[in-house]
Amino acid sequence: MPHQTAEHGTPVTLTVGSTVIPATLNNTLTARRFKEKLPFTITLQRYADDYCGPAAPLETDEAGQQAGWKNGDIGYFGGWFTILFDGQEHSRSTTGVMIIGRVDDGHLDTVRKLDSSITVTVAPTS
Repeated sequence: MPHQTAEHGTPVTLTVGSTVIPATLNNTLTARRFKEKLPFTITLQRYADDYCGPAAPLETDEAGQQAGWKNGDIGYFGGWFTILFDGQEHSRSTTGVMIIGRVDDGHLDTVRKLDSSITVTVAPTS
């Protein structure tokens, strides 16, 4: 399965406190179901490669799942919402990854500088 891109997707913002990070959701089935839940607020914990937290189930097309991610991807898999900021070089061993979007170019360092526990709101760009 080729890497899911956010090209020609839906612009959104990831807001953490006063920090606003632009991102784009792709057009996968799971991303479309996620868009129906916007605005979406979740508390995430920082791990070595990502911020993640448990989320309610979303409809997923197994054909859209892939192995691995690229730094900056936004994922929804295994019942977890995640913002992946590192680790792409060793991510191919992680299967069942559903990429639903991507942090816009030039904003990944902002994600990397966030606190160890964050509350993020994903909302459509107005």
